[in-house]
Amino acid sequence: MIQLEPINGFFKREHALQALYPMRMLIVRDGAGFLCMNSGDYPLLKGRMFFIPEEGLVRLDGEITSGYWLSFSSLLYAEFLLQHLDPQAKNLFLNLSFRDLDLHRSTKTYQLLDQLKREINSKSDISFLAQYLSLFLGFTAGLDGYLAAFNLDDLQQVLRFRAILEQFYKQERSVQFYAEGMGMSAGKLNKFLDRVLGKSLVVLIKDRIMREAEELLLHSDYTVDEIAAQLGFEQTVSFSTSFRRHKGMSVLQFSRLT
Repeated sequence: MIQLEPINGFFKREHALQALYPMRMLIVRDGAGFLCMNSGDYPLLKGRMFFIPEEGLVRLDGEITSGYWLSFSSLLYAEFLLQHLDPQAKNLFLNLSFRDLDLHRSTKTYQLLDQLKREINSKSDISFLAQYLSLFLGFTAGLDGYLAAFNLDDLQQVLRFRAILEQFYKQERSVQFYAEGMGMSAGKLNKFLDRVLGKSLVVLIKDRIMREAEELLLHSDYTVDEIAAQLGFEQTVSFSTSFRRHKGMSVLQFSRLT
């Protein structure tokens, strides 16, 4: 579902780059020449990241001294879209686009890529990789501007928290449970989350549960009772009350809108 490989050497436009998955990125650490697409030729510059649409062959004409070639499945991309609902996220791979990274952001980007490569090689859980990729895309595309101010340790801690939350949000509501998973006290974890995400753990858990509820209501044939049970509610009325508080409308009203 994800492929990440270092890329370097001389390339001729007669030969297309191969990708295992439809969503593609070229990260140029250092190089010169052109990325050649049907829409035109784009210079390969130091610190330039390309977001490449599914359609069209990817050809290079020039030399890449150091870089990465990344491709991933639409399923992994869907998690990123769930966390980033603005049009910029939806349009990220619609047409070819690129971002030029300054030295500070480039350093973090390559550190994140190196770590992602290690996670792939160690066969990390796919839900963890989905969270990692979502963080990476949000950071590099400039959609999560607040992440730019964090050091690498903070970014890794955010990633670890998201992975734990993704795995356990349906059944675990205890602050202590997540604190132990993060190796922190409950107070320290809440202070960290408030600093980096601007929300408490309780709010983050509720947000994730309600996001899943919306997805199930929109894209499944489960009954409201079944959805409530899947999301860890002992009674459907508790789920319905929480949903109304979160969305400002009842489950029935939401279902009618969609």
